[in-house]
Amino acid sequence: MCGIAVAIGWPDAEITVRRLVEGILHRGDVTDPVVCPRKDTAMGTRRLRIVDAEHAIQPQVSFNGRLAVSFNGEIYNHLELRKELADLGVEFRTESDTEVLANVLQMWGYRALERLVGMYAFVTVDLANGEFLAARDPFGVKPLYVIQSGSSFLFCSEMRPLLTTVAVGDVMLLPPGYALSRKNCARYRSPIYPRADVPVHHDPHVLDRVLSEAVQIRLPPGLPVATLFSGGIDSTLIAHYTRQARPEAPGYFVGGETAPDYRYAAEYADRTGFDLRLVPFKPDSEEVFSLIDHVVEVTESFEPNLVRGAVCSLFAAEHMHRDGFRVALCGEGADELFCGYPPLEVAFNQSDVDGRPIRDECLDLMHRVSLQRVDRCSMRHQVETREPFLDPSVVKYALNVDAEALVREVDGLPRGKAALRDLYDLYPDTLPSAIRDRTKVPFGEGAGLDVSPQDSAWKARFNKAISDSDLRDGQQQFEGFSVQSKEELFYIRKLAQVMDIRRVPHLRDRAWISFPVMQNLEKLKAFAHFSL
Repeated sequence: MCGIAVAIGWPDAEITVRRLVEGILHRGDVTDPVVCPRKDTAMGTRRLRIVDAEHAIQPQVSFNGRLAVSFNGEIYNHLELRKELADLGVEFRTESDTEVLANVLQMWGYRALERLVGMYAFVTVDLANGEFLAARDPFGVKPLYVIQSGSSFLFCSEMRPLLTTVAVGDVMLLPPGYALSRKNCARYRSPIYPRADVPVHHDPHVLDRVLSEAVQIRLPPGLPVATLFSGGIDSTLIAHYTRQARPEAPGYFVGGETAPDYRYAAEYADRTGFDLRLVPFKPDSEEVFSLIDHVVEVTESFEPNLVRGAVCSLFAAEHMHRDGFRVALCGEGADELFCGYPPLEVAFNQSDVDGRPIRDECLDLMHRVSLQRVDRCSMRHQVETREPFLDPSVVKYALNVDAEALVREVDGLPRGKAALRDLYDLYPDTLPSAIRDRTKVPFGEGAGLDVSPQDSAWKARFNKAISDSDLRDGQQQFEGFSVQSKEELFYIRKLAQVMDIRRVPHLRDRAWISFPVMQNLEKLKAFAHFSL
């Protein structure tokens, strides 16, 4: 929805916040006035106008004037919460979900976080005493970073503005599902935490309803919506459920007719009349490779899995923006929840006990990889991308269904996302069996960016650009960042040119899972799309 910048107890707060907002102009289409409600406190927003576009100016203030909120994201159940508050006598000035957030926090305090369904990062300030509460949604769909100096705090939606505005101090991330106050930083109760762990019997009809509702609640009233479409199992389901309510909604496919994923995307489009829009992409061109500097700067990361996918995600977001879309839906979260990755397929094929810890790690890392890619790439072009698979109802279903509903053996190999494949059998006329039966292909690879095989043209470029001795020197130069390959060294050098990475401690904590690769190497080699 936007980007926020908030200073609390910070000298020159107004000037500092204005500088931060200048660094996140790409995240919205209007800059709301910077408000200084207390001494050394300032709140600023670069807003992407979606909900109550003309009146949702931030910060929004609670019904009694006590709390002011700067908010990035969307509260999907804001209409239900609004009705509940109205029944309690709360009067509203706008139709915005930001005002609803301010009022639920005023009415229920910290416990309000248990009630929120959405993607969000916000900072609320108590105007009477200067106390604050900052929180981030349970999966970290929306980012929030902070510099603390004694009892002073400076928040922003991206890292680089903080680094370039303030000369000293580490940039810390607020972890997903955590709330921060002046006195405490702790995980809060939410619709998905703590886990209920109530066994779920897999029923495709139930999952069909749950996923359909998750999509419907994310469709923006009064605005057109698009989907990020690859012709894979997940994105096809998102397109399918979106078009039940919005048959005109198009899908953006990155790549041309020679891309590996194209034949699947085209089959769905031919069968249903889907508005399939091709986003030109020449994976082996110098033009694409030359974009790495920009991609690394946009994503604020050197993680290969993030950067590779971001090359394609940026193209898609740019074309959506050109066509006038502010909201898009995607299939992020399905692979982590329903076991679309080889390590998860292998682990769950062995047992629930082996699979669940690995899946938890994958889910915990999403905010550092796939969700960070989605946020930075879409917001760079003023598009808010939403993830129906991360709806609490879908998450609870996936986490509590038994392993047999997630992974089944086919031709002697474990094949994940069995529960999602079952949905295709409910709609045989519109959901092609060819998509149902296909194997997982990474987004970039499906668009034609050949990154999985060890001798790929993509990786060959890094081998050409960086010698073995240069790699050793680079590993010493960036000691502590666990640089493993020439590709990673190439990226981290680019990132270090645009921001002081040594002031960002979480970059040293790499986005890796603890799956025992070497012990399962022979099983993993059976998956054509698996790469070390």
